[in-house]
Amino acid sequence: MRTGLLCLAVLLLLVSGASADRSAMARSLLLPGWGQNHLGYKTRGLVFMGVEAATWMGAGLSYIEATWEQDNFRGLALNKAGIDVSGSSRDLQDDVGGYMSSDDFNTYIRQLARYYYPDDPVAQQQYFQQYSVPDGAGWNWSSEAERLAYRDALRESREWYRRTTYIAMFAVVNRVVSAIDAALLDPARPGVYTDISFPEVSDYSSVMFTIGARF
Repeated sequence: MRTGLLCLAVLLLLVSGASADRSAMARSLLLPGWGQNHLGYKTRGLVFMGVEAATWMGAGLSYIEATWEQDNFRGLALNKAGIDVSGSSRDLQDDVGGYMSSDDFNTYIRQLARYYYPDDPVAQQQYFQQYSVPDGAGWNWSSEAERLAYRDALRESREWYRRTTYIAMFAVVNRVVSAIDAALLDPARPGVYTDISFPEVSDYSSVMFTIGARF
């Protein structure tokens, strides 16, 4: 995400002038396809605008799925295990899904303490106090099926949030490509040129983007 924002910042510096090409480039940075439309390339503009609309629609749907799954695993933890994980860390959320109860988890922590410090009871106790779940903050699943359902919902929620981020980052890529394309559309000037076409006239399911050099 930081790389995408850096690219946008660089492009915004490039369009600080007042030439027609840069004006089109600035338009495409704000809305992919707007610069192409401004220069009279309606089809190219519609392609970029369509990609933009599909990108944000996909990001929105992914975000909705993520929040649904989030509500699902939070509800399961609260109603079936007796713990509110809405404000807890990722590690605790994972531990709730990995053990039937906090007692089981604490038993595992005590075993680790003995493994790491076999001849040091004081260090064992310090380790246990640091990593164990304190009284009053534990959980106890009503069934194995509920625990597995929680774990699945937790994994799905994180995966959908991750997809949302990736899709939103593609919107940055679409802006970069659209802005560069708009800046290079003048056919009277030598240098790099771009072109968008449909390989099959009757088939609009595929789009070919070409970039080349004019001498």
